[in-house]
Amino acid sequence: LVKAGLSCPETGNMESLEDALEFFEGKPVEGKKFIVKPAVYDPKARTEILFLPISDQQRQLEYLKSRNASKEVPYVMQEVLEEPEYGSYAVFNKGVLTGFEFFESAASCLVYRQKRGKHYDQVMELNKGLGKAMNLTGQLTLDLMYNAAGDLVPIECNPRIHSAVCTLEGHEFLGAAMTDPEHTLASNAQIVTSNPDTFRYWVMDQLFLMAGFWKPKNCFKLNITDMMQGTDAILHGDDPCPFLAMYLLQIPSLLVLDLIAGTTWLKIDFCIGKIVKEGGD
Repeated sequence: LVKAGLSCPETGNMESLEDALEFFEGKPVEGKKFIVKPAVYDPKARTEILFLPISDQQRQLEYLKSRNASKEVPYVMQEVLEEPEYGSYAVFNKGVLTGFEFFESAASCLVYRQKRGKHYDQVMELNKGLGKAMNLTGQLTLDLMYNAAGDLVPIECNPRIHSAVCTLEGHEFLGAAMTDPEHTLASNAQIVTSNPDTFRYWVMDQLFLMAGFWKPKNCFKLNITDMMQGTDAILHGDDPCPFLAMYLLQIPSLLVLDLIAGTTWLKIDFCIGKIVKEGGD
């Protein structure tokens, strides 16, 4: 992001406890706050968030030690920005933006609908500029939050697909954007975007939240009225097999295996079909 000339929050790399101690040395408790988050996927660490620095230096030291940062498992120390958090998902071909979605986000987000307004256009232009500056081909996900000036700035960048792609389903150019290396746009109207009325979620995720299997922390909890306004992200009348296989075969079989092994688990990820355990995957 810095190389592309885009603004981003103050950030430091943590590959050891010494990196963190050096980064926080001299930073006043009443000044900027920072979060320490894994640079690699770790769903448990993403829920153990402490805003640093704090006045209790011993607690801060113990927290930093508990991250067990290393070159193999690096962490990022990043300036805390203002909520709410948003996300964008983009598809590029030879530096040109060919697909885009912008949505409200959370650390564990399985509810998606297009977020309209001035920031939709702002973040689309940001992605266009990023794609052109880096001549991108592929898929890119950005997490964004507000800075003190009220602008959305990227806080995280992941070069991969995002579950928000479910809102783009059915667009006439989605297949070409994903698979055709020669795909080009005749106009901006051909950029793959969602229908503003599309509302997708994972029904079993919401039912488990309602049943209290895990706390509604860093996620979106819907009520029955909300759910009636949308549809499950993987359930389709013309092909119900993925929905049935996920909920009747994949997840139950994984739970049985963990029950036999006596493995402790934290929650179920119904999007990618896995059981979230201590230490991530």
